[in-house]
Amino acid sequence: MRITDLITEETILLSMKNLTKLEVITTLVEKLNLADVLHNKDQFLTDVIKREEQSTTGIGKGVAIPHAKSAAVKQVSIACAKSDEGVDFASLDGEATHLIFLIAVPEKAAEIHLNIIAKLSTILMNENARIKLLHAKTAKEMIDILDFYDENDVQSHLASNDHEHPFVVAVTGCPTGIAHTYMAAHALESAAAEAGIPLKVETNGAAGVKNQLTKDEIEQAIAVIITSDTKVDLARFSGKHLIISSVSDGVSKPKQLIEKAVKRDGPIYDHNNEKQSGGRKRRDLYQHVMNGLSNMLPLAIGAGFLLSLAIYSSDMTHSFWEILSFFGEQTIVSLLMPIFSGYIAKSIADRPGFAPGAIGGLFAAINGAGLLGGICAGLLAGWIVNWLKKLSGKLPTVLTAMSSIIIYPVAGILITILAMYVILIPLVIVNEKIISFFNVLNPMLALALGAILGLLMAIDLGGPINKITYLSGIGFMLNGVYEPMAAIMAGGMVPPLSIAIASTIFRSRFSSYEQKVYRTNYIKGLFFMTEGAIPFVAKHRRKFLPPILVGAGCAGGISMFAGTGLAIPHGGVLVTPFIFGSSIVFLAAVFIGSIVSAIMLGFLKKIQFD
Repeated sequence: MRITDLITEETILLSMKNLTKLEVITTLVEKLNLADVLHNKDQFLTDVIKREEQSTTGIGKGVAIPHAKSAAVKQVSIACAKSDEGVDFASLDGEATHLIFLIAVPEKAAEIHLNIIAKLSTILMNENARIKLLHAKTAKEMIDILDFYDENDVQSHLASNDHEHPFVVAVTGCPTGIAHTYMAAHALESAAAEAGIPLKVETNGAAGVKNQLTKDEIEQAIAVIITSDTKVDLARFSGKHLIISSVSDGVSKPKQLIEKAVKRDGPIYDHNNEKQSGGRKRRDLYQHVMNGLSNMLPLAIGAGFLLSLAIYSSDMTHSFWEILSFFGEQTIVSLLMPIFSGYIAKSIADRPGFAPGAIGGLFAAINGAGLLGGICAGLLAGWIVNWLKKLSGKLPTVLTAMSSIIIYPVAGILITILAMYVILIPLVIVNEKIISFFNVLNPMLALALGAILGLLMAIDLGGPINKITYLSGIGFMLNGVYEPMAAIMAGGMVPPLSIAIASTIFRSRFSSYEQKVYRTNYIKGLFFMTEGAIPFVAKHRRKFLPPILVGAGCAGGISMFAGTGLAIPHGGVLVTPFIFGSSIVFLAAVFIGSIVSAIMLGFLKKIQFD
């Protein structure tokens, strides 16, 4: 499909003056509507704006490619506009945008928009093409220029890559699967579009695997980008160049990852002969633990809700409330740790590791070994089952077939329990010391510890430190210590809220587009999605992160100083009715921390002119 098959003279706007980003998009949507390619222009405009709020489509070098797949679109079409003065599109390079191409794609048109974006980007990254388009006097001249470079520059670009289109695939994932997963996917898509590289991203989020890569797509790809903090099945990528990184790198360093993929700057993965470096082993260890967290989290949220509901309804004598209390308490005490440990072991040794890991986790929970005991149980079970797999490979074929039924579960469980028994006493002592420490905290020490927890939640905005801090809060919760989780949630809510408040109070220091985009951080902050602060902080991390750390520390410190606790490990404002202590104090802590950060950010940010 050629670009000029999708654009007509009627959908080209040759000159715009003094228009904002929203006004430009609205004007182009009207152009498409007049060309009779839309069922409903208002719905399509809403879909385009919704896509734009996820991440900017200003790919740099004076170019923006807003787009949306929508049920309001009749057929694939493109509208184009030029601006001599430039439009603030919040582009990746921070420069004004002069060429805007709006792509409209029907909802059921597969991933055709990605190919169109890649093709357009390839043309528009050619400086000669951009200059000619900017100086074009008529709509027909613009179409002729696009047609010329669609035929010539794209073909030469393909020829320079061993006569193959440099198709790249990627996988993103994070333990909670709420924000980072999709932010990394959008960042990679934008960076690929800027470079003119077709890309398909598979997401492993809270709703499961979306946009799953097919066997044919993997075979066609020149390289695979893995930006995930949870376990990803790498066997299907055997024989491909792998670029493996954390999900936070997918958000903050998408250009570098795309460049590595195009250059094939990654080792060829051999699933049958995998060797790991020290750094890779540490990363895998972190991913195994995060895989356990990812699978345990929904159960922890549900169990915490049941327990909190039962506690707040303790004056009711109906048996239904007693059932809620029983299931909530028993799930937290007896079921969370086996699930957590089981999935850690499964991440290491695949399905055979789950049973030994779950039993090891139950052993840790019953004997009071705490979260550290659960982690040890999962890791030991996974390593033990892998060892058993190697041993079973030396057995006669008749016995090997029985390995998954008898050897792995029976021997794996027995050896795991034996190993846990050997290290049980030190684990129990450490866990009891931690619990007793929190039970005798004086107010000032609680203030300091809460401030540290809040600060750690904001220091890498959803990265490894954030996730480990969050996991520790769940560990305290499993032991009946609920104050750290409240401080952790308060600190995690502050970063996006403070940015939203700053863009509201200090309007002159934020462009109209920034005000609109950062307004969505009210929702992200209220629902405990710390990652919402990343796009803002990434621009000037050293400048904008310290104020956010101060506010997050204030919120965590106030929450813990006041003795507020929480047994539901996610949800933000939704779970405040179930706060142990005062919900008003908890909300006040979040508000004070957010205001402190917002004021500091407002004074640090330069005035923006629309």
